[in-house]
Amino acid sequence: MKKIALLSLVFMAFACGEPAESPENQPGSTAVADPSSDPAALFQAATEAVLAVQTVQYSYTLEGIAVMEDTVEFTSEGSVFLVKGTDMDDASIHVDYTMTILPGDTTITGTVVSHGGTAAHFSPSQDLYVFGEAEDGGAAIVLRDGLPQGAVVREFLFTGDPFGAELDAGGYRFHDQEERNGVLCHVITVDMPPYASTWWISTESFLPVANSISVWSPDGSQGMEYTVSISDVVLDSQPPEGTFQLACPGDIQARQVYGSITVGSQAPPWSLMTPGGETVSLEDLRGRVVVMDFWATWCGPCRVVMPSLQELHETLGDRVTVVGINVWESGDPAAFMEENGYTYTMVLNGDDVASEYMVEGIPTFYVIAQDGTVAFHAVGADPANDEALWETVGTLLEE
Repeated sequence: MKKIALLSLVFMAFACGEPAESPENQPGSTAVADPSSDPAALFQAATEAVLAVQTVQYSYTLEGIAVMEDTVEFTSEGSVFLVKGTDMDDASIHVDYTMTILPGDTTITGTVVSHGGTAAHFSPSQDLYVFGEAEDGGAAIVLRDGLPQGAVVREFLFTGDPFGAELDAGGYRFHDQEERNGVLCHVITVDMPPYASTWWISTESFLPVANSISVWSPDGSQGMEYTVSISDVVLDSQPPEGTFQLACPGDIQARQVYGSITVGSQAPPWSLMTPGGETVSLEDLRGRVVVMDFWATWCGPCRVVMPSLQELHETLGDRVTVVGINVWESGDPAAFMEENGYTYTMVLNGDDVASEYMVEGIPTFYVIAQDGTVAFHAVGADPANDEALWETVGTLLEE
């Protein structure tokens, strides 16, 4: 089993801003409609600009650092071609990249494509070709593991609300306008704990030029931050034939990956023990909404999402059971839960259950409906995952 901790944050940005004190700088206010001083006006203008773009090509450069058990620095550069779609099944992605990881000065090259519900990743430097289908979550695994962190600016990719998280954020801070890649930009910090985000948005086109993201555990000991900049932007050009196709070279064995249990299918049964010796089984929870979180104490992204799970437990615990399924553990999960004030259900020794649920990285979430079927699956400490999880739970409770 591949044991990895995931920070699926490719659509966000970095910042360290203070919450805005002035109410006219809050989204939803009509007192100020100037994009240079009103966050709502700026992100609405950016939303309109991004949604008007159907295809985009750009070059990118990226620098970042991740601190987990070890400290890793990484840089990446390459080119991207995106075609907008309603979801990942009909959006199209092509990324050529070179990535360097320190320590070790390891350089990885590759190409990642996604089109028509299939994603593929070819890395000649790793003698690797993997592909997956969207219907079982395999495509998401390919994109998660293959794409360099932050290379795809997802605001360009989908037809939904590209800056919804920013418009719902709790605090903002404008910085002085500055040039980025030769483009004069509005610069705004957005506070979305535990995430912090800064955007550089063109003062002329209102398209994003750069973004950064920072996310750290409560004690600051683990986390990640990176900055990505885009240049040589070409809008609404026709992709050349074959742009989103990626054949496997004859000298490499293609490998298909599968991502999750399909939404709508019956969730595999399990029975595990709590630290207090109580048996908890999925069957015993039938009739309630069950939120399952596969986690470990050493996993920084797992720590990031736990406050939201605790809030879910405290808010909806009369109808929803939150279960932290501890996996791949080397520490003391019971002590960790107690020290941090987490009171939702936690069960031990979940490695076999993780295998049954196709868990390859943590945190991994499943929401199980009242009838025992899978209603939702997500991987990583992505605020979009958290929002979708809450929405799924709310929808199930209304049925």
